[in-house]
Amino acid sequence: MSGSLQGIFFLGDILLLNLSIIASLYFGDSLYWLSEGSNNVYLLVFSNLAWLFLVMVSTPYRVTRGWSISKILRNQLAFVFIHLLVLASLVFFFRQHYSVRQISIIYALFIPLFFAFRVIALYLRKLFTTELSVKNYVILGRNDLAYEVRRFYMMNADSGYRFKGFLEFDNTETSIDNIRDFCVQNDVQEIFCCVYETSQMQTIIQFGLNSLIKVRIITNPPGSHNSAIQLGRNEQQYGIDHSTISLDDSRNQVVKRIFDLGFSLLFCLTVMWWFVPIIGLIIVLDSRGPVFFVQLRSGRGNRPFKCMKFRTMVVNVDADSRQASKNDTRITKLGHFLRRTSIDELPQFFNVLIGTMSVVGPRPHMLRHTDEYSKLIDQFMGRHYVKPGITGLAQCMGYRGETRDIADMENRVRMDRYYIENWTFWLDIKIIFLTVISLIRGSDKAF
Repeated sequence: MSGSLQGIFFLGDILLLNLSIIASLYFGDSLYWLSEGSNNVYLLVFSNLAWLFLVMVSTPYRVTRGWSISKILRNQLAFVFIHLLVLASLVFFFRQHYSVRQISIIYALFIPLFFAFRVIALYLRKLFTTELSVKNYVILGRNDLAYEVRRFYMMNADSGYRFKGFLEFDNTETSIDNIRDFCVQNDVQEIFCCVYETSQMQTIIQFGLNSLIKVRIITNPPGSHNSAIQLGRNEQQYGIDHSTISLDDSRNQVVKRIFDLGFSLLFCLTVMWWFVPIIGLIIVLDSRGPVFFVQLRSGRGNRPFKCMKFRTMVVNVDADSRQASKNDTRITKLGHFLRRTSIDELPQFFNVLIGTMSVVGPRPHMLRHTDEYSKLIDQFMGRHYVKPGITGLAQCMGYRGETRDIADMENRVRMDRYYIENWTFWLDIKIIFLTVISLIRGSDKAF
């Protein structure tokens, strides 16, 4: 399941849970539930804490492509039951007292809403999404482990994976070229690596980053007692994942998406609703043309998306091919200020809300520049492994503005690759903090 759908499920569940609690108070003749002496606020707090705790320690929103509605209901009914037990434990620990009738009403309301929300969301996703329903995969290596992985997916045909073949790998350039050609010809989305040498594992991980193909490193056979994690979580396939790409983990994707939504919604509700009309009016008075500049840029998986900015230039035919430079005559008077302060990037919070960008990530480039630099820098395409961001590690470290030579872009790519391979939630927070500091200090590269 995509990270955005998981985030929608999480926010929807929290909303429905709280609505059920409030409704139970109404049906229980407790309209004044915030009155002095009431302990109903504790019930709200305990319920939300219990839900957050369970989300953090399990994978309730991990639904594979082959799962049926009945499987979803069975799996998540158990999750709701565990929530009830955790809530009861919190209530007992803090010595709060609630009637059995009230708790029964809460879950009598919440459970139907909980499952109805899932059925509707999955139906709408299937109706409107263009995402592939099946992932093509190859297995790297020919050994007992590789055959065990193949056997597992043959026995679980509804897992949403289509086998494309076994590939050999000897860590040579020719071998990499053969794998690349095969993956392109067969539209491969995932590689299951069953080789044992560490150097081969690292090489194939880097190949996956550069080719925008997810790599899974399998070192334990299915059912092994020494297995560390479940490959595919609910798919019940076991293996140890040596990949350094933290954002391949669905839980990390949920954390990042929830933060993106929360941060962007807060910013839009407190700033953008009044700031956009003011800046828009000044832009229109300053020069002829639209308020927003919308440009196709390279997104996750190198898929083009419409990136929004405040217009900072006069309307010109070179906007999609030529970078802004120092003393650029196309930039308006207001545009100089907007670009120097990075205010022109603020409309990209709308891109974050619709899911085409993240708050933090590699900055998106014009399509022409992606095509040019991918031919000049070996690891350039790996920066499209994740969603582009409003700000990024490269920008807060000073690599922003015009790229005057190839070394400037190589430094950006190096920072972007470091971010992708070492992502943590706290790294995102640090980058946002450093971005604010760099904006306050100003930069001679912003023009």
